Amino acid sequence: MSHLLADFVRNSHTSDDKKYKARKRWNLLAQVLTGENSVKVVDNTVSCRRFQSYGLFSTEPMEPANQDQEINKWFQYTCQDLPGFSVNISHVSEAVTAERLNGFNNTGNVCVWPSEEVMTYYCMQHVEDFKGQRVCELGGGMTCLAGVAIGLYAEATHVELTDGNEQSVTNLWSIIEGNDFGATVVNARLLRWGKTKVEPELESMFDTIICADCLFFDDCRDDLASFIYDLLKPGGQALIFAPSRSKTFHKFVGVAEKLFLVMVDGEYDRRVWNLHQAMLKKYPDVYDDDLHFPILMKLTKPLSLSRDVTPESR
Repeated sequence: MSHLLADFVRNSHTSDDKKYKARKRWNLLAQVLTGENSVKVVDNTVSCRRFQSYGLFSTEPMEPANQDQEINKWFQYTCQDLPGFSVNISHVSEAVTAERLNGFNNTGNVCVWPSEEVMTYYCMQHVEDFKGQRVCELGGGMTCLAGVAIGLYAEATHVELTDGNEQSVTNLWSIIEGNDFGATVVNARLLRWGKTKVEPELESMFDTIICADCLFFDDCRDDLASFIYDLLKPGGQALIFAPSRSKTFHKFVGVAEKLFLVMVDGEYDRRVWNLHQAMLKKYPDVYDDDLHFPILMKLTKPLSLSRDVTPESR
């Protein structure tokens, strides 16, 4: 079940105010199911997604990099806090159908969500940390904005952009073609955690994994933790940004502690924290910290198996 639909179900039997908010979230899903294209959904400031952005990045429409990419809408992402920052991103502009939504966790692919926005900003504020590294973005949807930014500005050795939806991966290849990554190798790949094991070529490959808003599936929690563990090198780190979302974040912490050294931080960036506090005061009927504010979780894979982590326990 998508997180939009899950939010609707969870709130449908609560107070009148929460019922109203739930109906607004349901309207977004209805918009998508009835065929309104994804860019319109992104641009609709009164959509039931309610809170759309912290305003950390600005976007301007742009011409596609080549004629084959004209079916998509291209935008240039810039940031006033990051002089010279410019990323070309393709948003799929065709109608989002019910069939596509019912694919592998595809509802979150409609647009860039606040957790991805914040993760991108955070990574650019710590861009030196990724220099010379192999980096993987898990579940990056249609854009993998943070992974693309790292590929452009971090002087990483290799960046793998991944999602579990085939159409997302196709769009990621378009984005790769629409940006110049210099010496950094950037690749897009279909990756699904679950019963699928990590491909042998990817085992212990990555220094850093980044992941935004992928913790809300109750039945995938253990699988995701194990998947991240297998992808990371010993001593490698995962940066996960996600809202509490009815304690799903904290439930994942409990799972991750069996495999990793875990650190949780809510005040990881002063600008983001100040924006969060301002939103709480100015838009209490729109901004819900449980649904919108991304908490940072850092997972560090031990250099060797600890006494709590054995092959049998995994």
